[in-house]
Amino acid sequence: MPKSAFTVILLVLLAAPYAPQADTVAPLAQVTAPAPPPASAPAPLPKGGGGGDTEPSRCLSDATIQVGANPANVQFGQASRLSWSVRLPDGCGAVQVRLNGQVVTTSGNRTVTPPRSTTFTVVVTETRLGQVAQRSASAEVNVVGYPTRVVIDSSTPDPVGVLIGALGSSNCTQVSDTCVQVVELCNVDLDFTGQSWIEVGANRWLIASPACARGPRSLGPRIVVTDHRASAALFVITGDKVRFSGFRLEGPTRGIGMGEDTTERGILISPPSGGADTKQTAPAIQSIAISNMEIFYWSGAGIEVSDNVDKLTQRGRLFNTNVGAVRVADNFIHHNRHGPGEGYGVAVSHGAYALIERNVFDENRHAITGSVSKNPDAADYTGYTARDNLILSGGGVHCDLLGCWHHTQQIDMHGDQNEWYSNSNWECGTAGETIINERNTVFYTNGLAIKIRGNPADKAVVDGNVFKHGSPSDAIAQNGGCGFGDNITKPVDIRPNNVFGADPMAQLGSCDFFGDGQEDQFMATGVTWWALSPTTHQWRYLNTMRERLPDVRVGKFDGDAVCDVALGRENPQFPALPRTYSKSGTGPWEDFIGTKHQ
Repeated sequence: MPKSAFTVILLVLLAAPYAPQADTVAPLAQVTAPAPPPASAPAPLPKGGGGGDTEPSRCLSDATIQVGANPANVQFGQASRLSWSVRLPDGCGAVQVRLNGQVVTTSGNRTVTPPRSTTFTVVVTETRLGQVAQRSASAEVNVVGYPTRVVIDSSTPDPVGVLIGALGSSNCTQVSDTCVQVVELCNVDLDFTGQSWIEVGANRWLIASPACARGPRSLGPRIVVTDHRASAALFVITGDKVRFSGFRLEGPTRGIGMGEDTTERGILISPPSGGADTKQTAPAIQSIAISNMEIFYWSGAGIEVSDNVDKLTQRGRLFNTNVGAVRVADNFIHHNRHGPGEGYGVAVSHGAYALIERNVFDENRHAITGSVSKNPDAADYTGYTARDNLILSGGGVHCDLLGCWHHTQQIDMHGDQNEWYSNSNWECGTAGETIINERNTVFYTNGLAIKIRGNPADKAVVDGNVFKHGSPSDAIAQNGGCGFGDNITKPVDIRPNNVFGADPMAQLGSCDFFGDGQEDQFMATGVTWWALSPTTHQWRYLNTMRERLPDVRVGKFDGDAVCDVALGRENPQFPALPRTYSKSGTGPWEDFIGTKHQ
């Protein structure tokens, strides 16, 4: 954990209130505060009201402070007995004693059940003639073990502390298929203001309980921060086999962020390298998944996927040969905005590769972006596969000195160089490695749909997408190498099966696709099917199918409560029933046997 994050967490712990218990002192492991050395001695205080004598106050220098906890190491949920004693010289009645910020008597004890390893500090303060001096001593209660499944609900004391402690526990720290530390959220709204850089190691799941998860009729639990934190991330995933799913992650920037102090990230995926020795290579990442979440109001990026950058001569731990090692799927990612730069839904950087599929994007400056190392010696380039996503019409706003008047592209890949007239746009050179855009539906038309700002090291492919833009030149653009002319040596491969000038919103169906009696709007874009909930007002992916609404009909064909999708032609033996259908709109095409479903 970075030092700055530890400091923030410690300050929060010091401020946590605890209700006093009995005044009897139990046996304890004592920690006695020695008198401070001369270099850290309290500021001299006058002995009298107006003389020149500046000897230090004996109330602090001769005080004895003892703090202890028994036991010092506990399992999660186990109690420890905290005891303290402050002995002062005679005549020191004006001294104040605090335990983790709360005023207490000079001696006492209480039972504590900390949600994570916690330091308890007794501070003795004396104020004389306008000057303040302090002495302190501390004891720590270490939470050394958690159950492999921790459920956080509305009855959990200090739920933020429990979550951070469980994610950082020593359980399941190695990449494993058999041991997973699971933290489940249910019906909670957690304020993480002041927290950042919460490290998530290997084999960690932070998910909503199945009955409480985000769904077509439920927004799910929420984690929120209200403070800006420059480019700091709330969660930093450093380990393999990690899963985040089923909850909302809300950032602090509701409008368009401006300046470097509003470039916060919600989730940063950043697997470290094998070490400083460039001959060592950490294993390739196998599985990190961010799924079924709503991620919004992060002015820097909702999600950033970064590879290690320690070893320029080697590739990192994420590759275009393992497309799904990092998978961002089935999320609603929206309103991540920044004026002159950043404002990304999903950002891929520093040689990383990510699979970005079946998400809904709206009101991001860029829905998806990639950036590459600016070091010419780097051996790794960034890339992504973006497929089956729905990009709605909002977003793309870019601000400059003249105001927020320009609209930029939604799917983006930076180059690694600048033209002579700019030092920050990264508009030319090598633009990533492998960039695949397939079967996406793009309603955004205020700017380009896709822009590749240079020549890809491998390839850039646009295959089977549906654009509301009227033509390829309206939707897609590319720069090449820097200098005069276009210098495009590896042009974007725009396949002939892309569709332009389409508006699938113009014709929608209506049916109950989630079996609860509410009618959902059904959209068939020509590559994917989607349902819009009247409760959450969010689109949800159903299926990857090329048939559009004129080719199909919706209804409850097989007798259950969930609507199905059938091909338009009728079954001649049973005219009201289909010949071929997709069960619940999510299954493959299959034969519908009429006699079986009479």
